[in-house]
Amino acid sequence: MPDPLLYVQATVAAAVASALIVLALLGPRKSPTAAWRNATCGIAITVGLTVGLWVESLHVAMPPASGLDRLLWIVIPAAVLIESIAAVPRFASRIAWLLRISLVLLAPRILLHGSVYLSDPEEWSVWQAALSIGVCWVLLATCWGRLLALARRSPGVSIPLSLCLALQCAAATVMMAGYLKGGEAAMPMVAALLGATLVVWAISRRRRAKDAARDVVPPTVLIGVGVISLFGVLFIGHFFGRVSGGRALAIGVAPLLCWATEWAPLRHRRPWIVGAIRLALVAVPLLVTLAMAKRDFDRDLAPLVVLF
Repeated sequence: MPDPLLYVQATVAAAVASALIVLALLGPRKSPTAAWRNATCGIAITVGLTVGLWVESLHVAMPPASGLDRLLWIVIPAAVLIESIAAVPRFASRIAWLLRISLVLLAPRILLHGSVYLSDPEEWSVWQAALSIGVCWVLLATCWGRLLALARRSPGVSIPLSLCLALQCAAATVMMAGYLKGGEAAMPMVAALLGATLVVWAISRRRRAKDAARDVVPPTVLIGVGVISLFGVLFIGHFFGRVSGGRALAIGVAPLLCWATEWAPLRHRRPWIVGAIRLALVAVPLLVTLAMAKRDFDRDLAPLVVLF
């Protein structure tokens, strides 16, 4: 049975642990490099997620036995490592993108490893597999690439925050679709990402107080891990739960609505106005999707929960 109090405790623990790591490693430094900011946020997200899962007492099998295990043990750590490497100046951007594309290509295969989708031709024909995995590659590469491009072109804390909104919506949708453990695991992900994002933004903003006209550039690890986590939760919710493809797609691409503020009348507004517009635009499809998921839950699964 879902335990809301336990979820709150795990969320708070993950956010506090992540925030304290950023504060301890980034606070004392006057001019941290991009590589150090990325590495700090990567460590903070990893520790925050671990603490949150521990508070939830969520068992993660080792060696990984399910798609969720592989997401937590392999895919998310790989994203943290890749974005930490990408911020090191001596590594050319081509190498960073080669690593990112490699993870994009491997992630669906890793998450489906050992499942009936790969072992039973009757469950999934060759053309179904090619079409589904191809769509996943395009969507994941597009979200990752376009959000990193937006962060360079028009930076702001609203970009990782939009990913937090989408990830929280994905967690609730996956839970209401009947995959309780998948949704539970996503909550510490949101909290760890949010804790690191807010503290690194506050520290960077304080040091750049005189340059109020330009918002802080978020470390790329916040975007990379946010995109990969969002993709992974929706992927396992769709293939191992009952989240429909349309609903997963709506949640997965919602953060791309941040690009709407590049429209000329909005582009040169104050950073807080641009950020508020981005979050409002992203929230609209997420709320609609969440309402539809709640409607389906009340109709199909809520009577069973009450019964048991």
